[in-house]
Amino acid sequence: MEMQDWQKPAVNETDFHCVEATRGREFIVRLTTGADPVKALKRFAEEKHIRFGKIHAAFMGGFEPCRYDVWAPDARDLSNKSYEVTATRQNITMLSAMGGMIGIRPDGKGGEESFVAAHFVAGGGWDTGTIAGHLEEGTRVFGVMQVFVTEILDIDVIYPCQLYQDDAAFDKYPENWYKSTKEQ
Repeated sequence: MEMQDWQKPAVNETDFHCVEATRGREFIVRLTTGADPVKALKRFAEEKHIRFGKIHAAFMGGFEPCRYDVWAPDARDLSNKSYEVTATRQNITMLSAMGGMIGIRPDGKGGEESFVAAHFVAGGGWDTGTIAGHLEEGTRVFGVMQVFVTEILDIDVIYPCQLYQDDAAFDKYPENWYKSTKEQ
């Protein structure tokens, strides 16, 4: 099956794809010491029946430990520019910014499940310089962390063509695209 246009590299530097969505409910979510932000936001999305949402405008918060994915050289394949490894910082880090999304992905059992893909910037804990990356399960809030979550309505997911060919395909953070569900 041929890749869909949104999966292909840009033909020129001004190429883009877009879909119009509608803003739904707005939430402020507060997490306290010991909460795992990825797991807690996933549970929040499931309980509030949020299929798609944006996580934004984090204010307040720190992590100890902080587990996150960063791009790194792939010693086995130097041409692999998308290799990620999980790093851990044990010292308290102060959350400076966080943004991301709540989405859905195949669950491997013929259904779908919620997932949280959040990027962050933190720093300032004793000998911990500024760090950034993709927040992973195993991170724990230290103190209080608060983020805004905006529900996104009137869209549905389009999975990459390779998922249609291989039901066993699973990607923690799939590169999906979206289609409007509004009447045209």
